[in-house]
Amino acid sequence: MKICYFGIYNPDFSRNKVYIKALEKAGHSIILCNDTSPGFLKYIRLWQKHRSIRNQYDVMIVGYPGHIVVPWAKFWSKKPVIADALGSLYDAEVHSHKPSFFRKIKSFLADYFLVKWADKILLESVCQKKYFEEKFGNSNKYEVIYTGVDERFEEFEKNKSEISDGKFLVVFRGKLTPESGIIYILKAAEILKGNKNIAFRIIGGGYLLSQTEDFIKEHNLLNVDLISRYLSLEELITMTSEANLMLGQFENNSRLNRTIPHKAFEAFALGIPYLTGEAPAVKELVEEGVNAFLVPISDSVALANKIKFLSNEPELLCEVAKKARKSFDEVCSSKALSEKISKIMLQFPNGKN
Repeated sequence: MKICYFGIYNPDFSRNKVYIKALEKAGHSIILCNDTSPGFLKYIRLWQKHRSIRNQYDVMIVGYPGHIVVPWAKFWSKKPVIADALGSLYDAEVHSHKPSFFRKIKSFLADYFLVKWADKILLESVCQKKYFEEKFGNSNKYEVIYTGVDERFEEFEKNKSEISDGKFLVVFRGKLTPESGIIYILKAAEILKGNKNIAFRIIGGGYLLSQTEDFIKEHNLLNVDLISRYLSLEELITMTSEANLMLGQFENNSRLNRTIPHKAFEAFALGIPYLTGEAPAVKELVEEGVNAFLVPISDSVALANKIKFLSNEPELLCEVAKKARKSFDEVCSSKALSEKISKIMLQFPNGKN
């Protein structure tokens, strides 16, 4: 099938990149039609680009983020429009930022028109689907598609040997923001700093970088290695793959309760045991003690105790890591994702509604 991948998205953003590559590997032909110019200019350029290819595809997929362009897509295209929403724009604005009244109204209307005009809407979790149903009513438009990972994570051969000093290495990879719960990870590291067999590696930067650096210094956390410089994807995979245990997110946030962090898919793809806060959405993928581990949300003591316990359970970790990779292959791999998206597209034979 020929697909127009349309919108104001960045094709190198993880979710877009994963889906485009997966669909290409499955034999679909992708035509990129996107523009990220500032202001209203991008819509004019999008219209011009689309006009030149409007008869060359069967289905249009609006890449993420693209809530605001869905009405344009539906107006310009005579073919089915599948919108990759991931989640609610209004939800993200209200619970992750401090929006003005105008921005709240704008984001709510973007969600509303997304639901009204898209023929299918791709969401990242069942929890996101329930949120949309509560806000806009039940609909057969909603489809749950997990995010997956760059194919290099899937293909990487994990080095199963321990790091050079023989310590149990716990890795967090992600933005240092309040939402990540980085403060609970740092407090857990402080609780465990007397345990010479456990080391932490924090890879990331962001809003709380300076506070993270200050906390490490003030509490003399010699067991924490903070890496805030830019890493190539290859470096990131290598440094992550050395982990004995990967950490997820631990903040109590209603929006985050509906998301599955990207690092979860990375851990599963690499076959690394994953430990995260017990949030509703992540439990769609994670089963405690089977393919990953869960702790109460926002609880640094429980996190520290779980890490200490797991550092002495190599056989359990090995078994869980194997099941994590199996879970990934079944529901999150590029093959699994492309098959599910292809089935959705086939609901519109010959590109007709």
